[in-house]
Amino acid sequence: MTIAEDILDLLERKRRSKLTAVDIAEMLYWEDKTYQQRVKSDCLMLYEEGKLTRSGTGSVADPYTYGIAPAR
Repeated sequence: MTIAEDILDLLERKRRSKLTAVDIAEMLYWEDKTYQQRVKSDCLMLYEEGKLTRSGTGSVADPYTYGIAPAR
């Protein structure tokens, strides 16, 4: 599976949850911090493709949170 597929699978299983990219990376890859940037970029790509919803301002105090788009 690709990282994008792993992200979609995780968020589909946790349908009611909205998670930050860092939370997603930690849940999928535990303490391996090397995946955080890749997860962030894949979340952005999936959001731009309309597969994820995003809320928040993207700041440290209000990071983006992602969830499955309603059409999925």
